[in-house]
Amino acid sequence: MSEVIANNIKYLRRMNGLTQEQFARKIGIKRSLLGAYEEGRANPNLENLTNIAKIFGTTVDNLIKNDIRNLREKQGIPIPQPAPQLMEPNDPNPPKPVASIIDKYYQPQAENPILTPPSFTPTHKTESVNTPYTPPSNDLFQKPQSSLFQKSLNEEVFWVAQKDVAGYLTGYAYKDYLEKLPQFSLPTLPSGKYRAFEAGSDFPVAGATVIGEFTPNWYDIRDGQHYIIVLHKQGILYRRIYNHVKIKGTILLLSDSATIPTIEVPVKDVLELWEARQYIGLSMPEPKTSLPLERLMALVAELQREIESLQK
Repeated sequence: MSEVIANNIKYLRRMNGLTQEQFARKIGIKRSLLGAYEEGRANPNLENLTNIAKIFGTTVDNLIKNDIRNLREKQGIPIPQPAPQLMEPNDPNPPKPVASIIDKYYQPQAENPILTPPSFTPTHKTESVNTPYTPPSNDLFQKPQSSLFQKSLNEEVFWVAQKDVAGYLTGYAYKDYLEKLPQFSLPTLPSGKYRAFEAGSDFPVAGATVIGEFTPNWYDIRDGQHYIIVLHKQGILYRRIYNHVKIKGTILLLSDSATIPTIEVPVKDVLELWEARQYIGLSMPEPKTSLPLERLMALVAELQREIESLQK
């Protein structure tokens, strides 16, 4: 039991931006005792458990029995946040609760989401997977997106073509929709949750497929890395991302192409994030050489002259 409690206390404290000193002061204990709780060397008594549950708007049973981090990342349950009346108004270094950013800028997907797809004109012939998706009434399929990433679906990588973008924006969260998409295996991928997207004009290699690893926690976005971003209005983009989620609930999207403008989007408009890991291209990259082109051409001409002299 101590391991579950320890992990929950540490996770809630860190995700709400509290130091051990700030947290210990709020529940009226010494910082060293809180450290023992987080390291699993001691279990909180009922009074301290009750105070912790009140601070984070949860229950004692939840702290003792459930892995709160797993509930958040796998089932989309919001992170409990400190109760406003228990915050210290005169704290010289007030914490910046991460959970408040989630509540302000991002509402977790409902059990039966209703999404309005953007206007989209496919460049290819439309197939069934490209039509706006209406989930079936069977409760088996009424699951949030994170619950789809079970072991049975991790064995294959689903591929999303450009012509299927409109359908994907409404069907991405449903198992029966995903299973209509093409699937393939790629043994070079390490363990993880992956999806493949046919690249658009914002990817430097024409005709490529970009493979992304699912990012369940947007606070883990790595600045300057390339991601595939699934947006409610703009569709699917390939961009370099900078993380402004904790600051103002947005992400900054930059393209390596000078012709594509930089944009900033609120996290409430983001449906999925996939960190780009690999790509499969139809063309080979251009060879690189450290020699200037003129020098290379001169060397080739010199070799040709030597060959001609040997033939005489």
